[in-house]
Amino acid sequence: MRRHRAGLRAVRLAGLAIGLATAWMPLAAQDVPALDPDIPPAVVRTGPSLDARVTIPIHIDGKGPWNFIIDTGSQRTVIARDLAEQLALPARTNVTIISMTGRSEATTVAVPRLGFAGGTIDDIEAPVLEGEHLGAPGLLGLDSLHAKRVTLNFRSGQMAIASSNARRSARVDPDTIVVEARRKRGQLILLDSNVNGMRVAIMLDTGTNFSIGNMALRNKLIAKKRAPELLTASLTSVTGGTLTGEVGRIKAVRMGRVNLIDVPVLFVDASPFAELGMADKPALLLGISALRLFDRVAIDFGRGKVDFLLPDASALDKTQLAANDVRP
Repeated sequence: MRRHRAGLRAVRLAGLAIGLATAWMPLAAQDVPALDPDIPPAVVRTGPSLDARVTIPIHIDGKGPWNFIIDTGSQRTVIARDLAEQLALPARTNVTIISMTGRSEATTVAVPRLGFAGGTIDDIEAPVLEGEHLGAPGLLGLDSLHAKRVTLNFRSGQMAIASSNARRSARVDPDTIVVEARRKRGQLILLDSNVNGMRVAIMLDTGTNFSIGNMALRNKLIAKKRAPELLTASLTSVTGGTLTGEVGRIKAVRMGRVNLIDVPVLFVDASPFAELGMADKPALLLGISALRLFDRVAIDFGRGKVDFLLPDASALDKTQLAANDVRP
């Protein structure tokens, strides 16, 4: 029997304040730009950032690059106001932004050509938000990633973006676990997943450092006497709004044959859950700090699959908490 263990370091919960990049905005099918399936993979550095979120160099109409945050929780690509003004991008219209803390109005600008990962996307209409709240010049959202396979290699500190159709015929690492997912409004919702033994809809959100649970999940955990000790915490969204919730460490988060242990989760009445029809259903957005437990995570939006590569047990610090997969 072979056992693999990954770690999640303990965090201090009291007085925790969390900054989130995720912005949500309805995405119509006709708004999704066509992507070239022949574009080869491109590799960029994930690099260490102030809050450990993953960034990618972006060119806009041949200028740049600027490091945008890869945000699989955002329906749209978003640009910081100072960068939009610097590039004199033409204004388009007013839209409603649904951030973690609620609805707000924002203007959009026309981005003539967005270049990243060796390819380009034309005519993106990007909402404009304040850079100080985004924590970056912009967010690369699902409207730019819907037909892509995004591989986050935390072992090497690199990220690869390729067409979903460009799967290699190379040998698959035997320590890789594949979890099937279903699509809903551009999001991938992992199948066969649960929290503390209860069925839960889990989505991967690379735009947040911390994991976010909805109130339906919190209430069910309490009702089943499976809730962790909870302390008050505050959340700040990309629009600058704040929201108060409760934070605690979840004993077990399972995705297929992967089991994460003692995962810090903030429970809040966040607006995106309602927009996805999950206000009354237990749901969890798994943030980048939990994904970094793995050596590699590959999110295939086109095929509806997520690959998790488990780390080698010998490389782990014994003080770390565990995530494991057991097989003969």
